[in-house]
Amino acid sequence: MFGEADKNIPAAAQHFMAERAKAEVIVAIDGASHAVFASHPDEVAEVILRAGA
Repeated sequence: MFGEADKNIPAAAQHFMAERAKAEVIVAIDGASHAVFASHPDEVAEVILRAGA
């Protein structure tokens, strides 16, 4: 999970790293910053709950 609006690590780099790591699911949140948990807490909580189900 990462923010598409991350100014520290470009979204393209994060997509590449997730694919290289063979991530089962890649969640890119539009408008989210580098601190995705702070900028979009509801979306982060939803992903965590889905992962734990």
